[in-house]
Amino acid sequence: MKTKVLFMGAGAIGRGYLPWTLDESKHEFVFIDSNPKIVERMRQQGSYSTYRVKDEAYEHKRVQVKAAYTPAEFSLSEHQDAVACFFSVGPRNAEKAALLMQGAKFPLIMCENEPETVTVAKRALGHSNIYFAVPDVITSNTAPAHLLEQDPLAITTENGVQFIEQGPFELHGEMTLLPREELLRHQWTPKLYLHNTPHCITAYLGALMGCTYVHEAMAHPKAAQLVEGAMNEMLQALKLQWDIPHDFLDWYAQKELSRFRCQQLFDPVARVAREPLRKLELHGRLIGAAQMCLTLGVLPQNLLKGIVGALLFEDVHDPDHHIRMMHESMPTADFNRYVLGLRPGEPLDLMLQDKMAAITAELRSLPRRTA
Repeated sequence: MKTKVLFMGAGAIGRGYLPWTLDESKHEFVFIDSNPKIVERMRQQGSYSTYRVKDEAYEHKRVQVKAAYTPAEFSLSEHQDAVACFFSVGPRNAEKAALLMQGAKFPLIMCENEPETVTVAKRALGHSNIYFAVPDVITSNTAPAHLLEQDPLAITTENGVQFIEQGPFELHGEMTLLPREELLRHQWTPKLYLHNTPHCITAYLGALMGCTYVHEAMAHPKAAQLVEGAMNEMLQALKLQWDIPHDFLDWYAQKELSRFRCQQLFDPVARVAREPLRKLELHGRLIGAAQMCLTLGVLPQNLLKGIVGALLFEDVHDPDHHIRMMHESMPTADFNRYVLGLRPGEPLDLMLQDKMAAITAELRSLPRRTA
C-alpha cells in the first residue's frame, strides 16, 4: 500500500521538483497551498505535468494528486497517517504554515531558503521532529507557453539533488541524507553564497532591463559580467572563510552560472527577485555577503551593484514593493541605518553612501530588452 506524503506549498519546489525525488509507486501526494486557483485546478484535473530539463531536453512526469486543500480546508486529523510533510512556502510563511501541523506524528522537512525556519517551526510546535533540507536545484514556478497550453499547472525544473538532514524518515526515492553540520557547511553555505547571491542579482538586473526570465538577463554581456564578478567575489571570500575544497567551490560556481543561462527553465525574474527586503537582511545573501567580503579583504564591487539593484526593484505585486519609495524618499545614510540596519560609519554604510548615485546611474543605463 502506498504511504502518504504531504506538500505544504504547491509552487516551484513543492509542485515542480519534489515529486521527481520521491518514488510514486511507494507514495501518494497531498498538496496544501494558499492559492485557491491552483488547489481547484488540481482537484479538477487530478494530476498535472512537471518537466525536468536533462541534456537540453524535457523529461515529462505526470504527477497524480491524491488530494489538494487550501490551509483553511486542511484537517490534520484526516492525514495523521502521512510519513512526512515537505515545506516550501517561503521563510516568511514558515511559522504560520507550521501551525497547521500542530500535533503531527510524522517528521516535517523544511525545504526553505533559511535554516532558521527549522528553529522557528520547532518553537511554534514545541517538538524537534523537524529537519532542514537543501534542494540543490532551480525550479521555475511556470513553464513555456506551449506546455501551459497543454496543462495550466505545468512547471519546469532542473535535474537537481535533494539533500536532507538525517532523520527518522520512511521515504523512498532519490535523496541524500547528511548530518546537520555537514549539510550546513558543504551544501547550504555554497548554495547561499554561490547560488542565492548571484541568482537574485541576476534577477534584479533582469528587472531593470525589462526581462521576463533569468536566462534573458544572462544573455546580455554587461549583466553577465556583473553576475560573474559577484560570483568571483563570493568565491574569493568562501575560499578564505570556509574549510571547503576549492575545486568543489569552483565547480559549484560554474554549475550555477550554467544554470542561470539555461533557456529551458523559464525561471521568472519576478520569482527570483521577490521580497527584496528579506534578501537584504543583515546576515543574508546580499548585505551579509558584502560584509563577509569586507571582513576578509575582498572588495565587493559587484555585490554593491547587486544591493543597489535590489533597492531599485519595483513590482506592484511584490509584498516589498515599497522599498524603492523608501529608498528614494530617505537620505542614503538614514535608509542604511533604519531600513538596512547598518551601523552609521561602518565600511559598508560609507561605501553605499559614496557609490549609490554612480551605481544607480550605471544600472539604469543597462539597455532595455526588446522582444
